[in-house]
Amino acid sequence: MLNQENVNANLSNINNQYLIKSKWKQGNFGPDITTLGPLAKTMKDEYPSLIANYYRFDPVGNIVSVGDKHFREDISIGDTTFISMYGFPLLYGNSQKPFINDQSAVVTEDLAIKFFGKTNVINNVITIQTPSDGGKHDFVISAVLKKMPYNTISNFAVSKTEYQVYLPMFNNQYFQGGDKGDNWSNIFVVGMLELQKGVTPKDLEKPFEQTLAKYQPTFVKGNLKAELAPIKNYYLQSGVQKMITALSLIASFILLLAIINFVNINIGTSSYRLKEIGLRKVFGSARMQLIIQFITEALLLTFIATIFSLIMYQLLLPVFNQLLHTTLEPFWQFNFSKILFLLSLVILVGFISGLYPAFVLSSSNIINSVKGKINSSRGGLVLRKSLLVIQFTLAIIVFICALNVSRQVALFFNKDLGYNKDQVMIISSIPRQYDSVGVMKMESIKSALLQMPQVKSAALSYDIPDNNGGGNVNIYTQNSSNFTSMIMFATDADFAKVYDIKMKEGVFLTHDNNKFIPGQVVLNETAVKVLGLNSAIGKTINIGAANGQLLTVVGVIKDFNYSSLQFSMQPLIIADIREPFTRSYRYFSLKLNTADISNSVNALENKWKTLFPDGGFEYVFMDDKFQSMYQAELQLKKAANIATALNLIIVFMGIFGVVAFTLVKRTKEIALRKVLGADSHNIILLFIKDYAILILIANIIAWPLAFIITNKWLENYTYRIEQTATPYLVVCAFVFIAAFALIAAQCFKVASDNPVKSLRTE
Repeated sequence: MLNQENVNANLSNINNQYLIKSKWKQGNFGPDITTLGPLAKTMKDEYPSLIANYYRFDPVGNIVSVGDKHFREDISIGDTTFISMYGFPLLYGNSQKPFINDQSAVVTEDLAIKFFGKTNVINNVITIQTPSDGGKHDFVISAVLKKMPYNTISNFAVSKTEYQVYLPMFNNQYFQGGDKGDNWSNIFVVGMLELQKGVTPKDLEKPFEQTLAKYQPTFVKGNLKAELAPIKNYYLQSGVQKMITALSLIASFILLLAIINFVNINIGTSSYRLKEIGLRKVFGSARMQLIIQFITEALLLTFIATIFSLIMYQLLLPVFNQLLHTTLEPFWQFNFSKILFLLSLVILVGFISGLYPAFVLSSSNIINSVKGKINSSRGGLVLRKSLLVIQFTLAIIVFICALNVSRQVALFFNKDLGYNKDQVMIISSIPRQYDSVGVMKMESIKSALLQMPQVKSAALSYDIPDNNGGGNVNIYTQNSSNFTSMIMFATDADFAKVYDIKMKEGVFLTHDNNKFIPGQVVLNETAVKVLGLNSAIGKTINIGAANGQLLTVVGVIKDFNYSSLQFSMQPLIIADIREPFTRSYRYFSLKLNTADISNSVNALENKWKTLFPDGGFEYVFMDDKFQSMYQAELQLKKAANIATALNLIIVFMGIFGVVAFTLVKRTKEIALRKVLGADSHNIILLFIKDYAILILIANIIAWPLAFIITNKWLENYTYRIEQTATPYLVVCAFVFIAAFALIAAQCFKVASDNPVKSLRTE
């Protein structure tokens, strides 16, 4: 099972492992999960008494080839310390020196099998395309990683998938500009530290301040504070904790409702055993013996229920795996801690379930018990009704919250995003050469794709609207030393056409007779506001520094949600991929011209293979990309819907049991009412009235609690629904109608029986 709380537990010295997080005073300056390239290494070099080891890496993706096999793989380019620092197990290779030189590579067991059909691939060669020169470089495999449980290091948040290839950062030819780990101006390197035993993150606060003051570049000064986040619980803190809390709360509600049902029904049904209890007391049984008997019976029933639940768990395992997007382990593989937790839960539930019936029934009067008078158990009536109110309250809260979650998820998928994602195919398996020659090659490929009848329009870009932008740049207005940090999109002039992005004014990166015009940029509406420009067209700005390259604003686009709707709109600048400060690309975005998607994909794949015979063909549709951004919300929606259904079933089962018991107790009363002239309608209304009050009280309690819970959850989103009375009224009406229908169905038979028969029985 992907035990969320134990992710990273298999890493060495996990209690001393930390990620360097960047806390930017200017919020959109850069990502918080990356930091300055040399920071981790410098901290180790200058404070060896505090820091035991360091690891830095830069995640990339590119085409890896072996013979005629070509696949785009996730690659981690970093320090050679990761195996010794985290204790990654090797199938083959030397763990003390996994990289034999700068041109060696460590690969995973999965990649070895994928490319070579075996795991022992030491000294075999893989070929990786390098965008720095557009060439292909061979790397000799020097070690093979054994399959590791899911962990933060090999599945870091930037990639969200497992890295298959590890390359050394030092002297690596992959990047332009040399080793990223030596560049203090690079703020996009993941840095991690292993602290010496006994050292705490607080001990690093002053050293971090001193190091940053000494080395940080001018554009960063005063804006960056380094903080340490423990790797041990990083997976939880990065967003999973909220999902676990929500699911745990839902599970607790369901379990509590089941316990309440057990108590209510147990009190009712056990009252039929009053004669037995009375006789046992007459023959000398002590009250404690009776209490132990009832609790033992409750524990036995709970253990039997546990057996059935484990069987159901195993049968429903595929359903839960799909719902939670994880891999739950079968119950026979539970470790000692899980078994101990399960046993503790069973004992606790059984004890709580049997506690009240045991004390109530064991305290009954001997004379009334021997006579078997059900009214002797009348003392539990108030408790049973109170428990029903709790059940209704919990079910109503979950129901209302589920409706609000559904409304919020619907907002994500129905909101006008400012762009059109329909029938947009993203091809990511592009050979990369990050220079003017490489961009020109891709432009010719784009022209070839546009000649296909299936392609309506196409764009080459480094960025797409998937919440995974290329980075930030500092923009200065003329005659000002103040800068604004903006998200940078590198695209060509057809990006707006493919995504149907609307212009507010000006044009989108024009070309004069297909000739590139340098120095043109496009801003979004938010960027114009932040820069304080009334009309941005024709205005000039500088990039990188007050005296940096001069750029002219030629267009302003309407704001579009290039990021997740969890975040507010940020200033955006769009520059041509042919600019000297961009010249990089990752994606072809193709707007398809047909509804026959399957045949279009086949045609594009065949065309791609003729254009790139030594490259793979990997694609995704923008709709799927968009959906993956809200995977957690979709999971929560499914879980909330299932929980609502289970809660309502349990509540109505409870009503059924309590009403059935109450009808038996009041058979004589019902018969007398009929003799005195009451009809079935009046008798049914009498019972409905009793439970209507309980449901009304439950709604009064549940509404404010549901409002608070929903509001707290919605605080995570910048774009969120407004709470209205509709979900509350819908839930209230549904619960009333369903409960009344169930009660009326049960009462009808008793109310229709011959009263003489009932009185004679009494």
